[in-house]
Amino acid sequence: MAKFVLCDTGFWIALYDKRDYYHGEATELFNKLALFHIIIPWPVLYEVLRTRFVRRREYVITFEKHLKILKIKYIDDTPYRRIALSELFKSVNKRTISLVDMIIRKILEDKGKHIDYLITFNEKDFIDICKKRRISVYSRGISV
Repeated sequence: MAKFVLCDTGFWIALYDKRDYYHGEATELFNKLALFHIIIPWPVLYEVLRTRFVRRREYVITFEKHLKILKIKYIDDTPYRRIALSELFKSVNKRTISLVDMIIRKILEDKGKHIDYLITFNEKDFIDICKKRRISVYSRGISV
C-alpha cells in the first residue's frame, strides 16, 4: 500500500538553503522521499516559491527537477480556506499560526485524505491533530 507524506514549507526551504539549521536533516529525509507519495498543498508552494527563493535560480531549477522525479500529489486548498481563515481569526489571542499552517491543519484533519506522515520542523502547530489521526510526525531529528 502506498504511503503518503505531507511536507511542510520549512522542509523544502531547509532542503535548498545550505545555511538553514535543518539543511542536513532535510537532505537525509529527501533521500528517503522516493519511497513515498508526496503531498504538497498549493499554499506550501506559494510559501516556498516566494521572492527570496526564486531569486536563487539554482533553488528553482532543482526544486522543479525534484517535483518532476517525485510522486507528487498537489492538494487544492479551496475546501479549507474559509474555515482556516475563520479559525485563524478566532485563535489569534490563543496561539500564533500562519494561514498556510492553518490550512495544513485542516488538510490533516480531513478524514478523506490519506496521510501517513508529516515532515515539519514546527511540530507544535500540528502535533495535536497528528496524534488524533495517528499521523507520524518527523520533526527535528525525532519521530513523534
